[in-house]
Amino acid sequence: MAFDNIIGQTRIKKFFERALRKGRMSHAYLFVGSHGVGKEAMALEVAKAFFCSDYLACDGTCRDCARVGRLAHPDLHFIFPAPAKMKDKEREQIVRSVIENPYLRAELWANPLISIERIREIRRKAATKAFEGRGRVVIITDCERMTTEAANSLLKLLEEPPEGMRLVMISSRPNLLLPTITSRCQMVKFDPLSAAEIAQALVRDRGVDSAQAHLAARLASGSYRRAVELLDEDLEEMQNLSLDFFRASVQNGYAQIHYVEQILGQVQGNLKRLKDLLALLAFWFRDAAVVVSSEPDAEKLVIHANRMEVLHKFASSFPQADVHSAVQAIEESIELIDRNVQINLILIVLLNKLRTFVRR
Repeated sequence: MAFDNIIGQTRIKKFFERALRKGRMSHAYLFVGSHGVGKEAMALEVAKAFFCSDYLACDGTCRDCARVGRLAHPDLHFIFPAPAKMKDKEREQIVRSVIENPYLRAELWANPLISIERIREIRRKAATKAFEGRGRVVIITDCERMTTEAANSLLKLLEEPPEGMRLVMISSRPNLLLPTITSRCQMVKFDPLSAAEIAQALVRDRGVDSAQAHLAARLASGSYRRAVELLDEDLEEMQNLSLDFFRASVQNGYAQIHYVEQILGQVQGNLKRLKDLLALLAFWFRDAAVVVSSEPDAEKLVIHANRMEVLHKFASSFPQADVHSAVQAIEESIELIDRNVQINLILIVLLNKLRTFVRR
């Protein structure tokens, strides 16, 4: 049935069901929301709806829906950021990953862009007749990565939209787009997925053990993709490492310096692992805030629900801790890692700040 491939997002499914029944599909959509919540998957469903003769009743196996699912429909164009000299095998790897699971598109490069050549190509095709008469669908994912020239070229397409073309733009950072582009699109905001929705999908689609699925789902911040990535790591080990960091935040300066040396040895230059560790650390402080506030059903609200004794001990020992500032400091540290600031300095300064916020 319609939208069966989409995890959660009930509100958005109903929105498009109404639009399809009334025959009121916009010429340009801008899908916004966190990474891994289903924007690309929904864009492909919108393409199926456009090409399929009876999408709401279709089981997804008709010729048009099947071709969209394989990115093989001649009037479907799927654009993603890539280096100027992308190899054929790299393109094939990206396309194959989207076909297998649009929540898990492969990301092969550090800072790819969408060039003006890709947008000019779309504009050239828009000026010609569609292969099969119904029109074209263009999906541009991570559209905030368009170069300035590409964005200006796309703007011309939006200002005079070709008849029969549907444009679906996808962004996790819409603030980086030109206001003149966003104002010409119908914005559709995607919600973070619930932990229950993510866990259910992990068990159903990937055969993950229920306990592991629920832990990964709680740590994934509403992102199915992030949950899958976490399952590739040793979740229990990462949780324990982040707990050690949490405990180090209340130690004296000398002990913190020693801990920084220890943690750098454990992550061994893997910056993604270090950022994951800090993200888990932020969850410890957020959980502590829930426990300190004596929220009812706290165990249902916290991420580290399997370590409630640690959280209660923290709450009783440091009831006046400035948890909000602690989380903000952690998030700023993650940004500094992306800017190639010296790692040991980032961690030492962070621990010093955390000790101040906790022991105030």
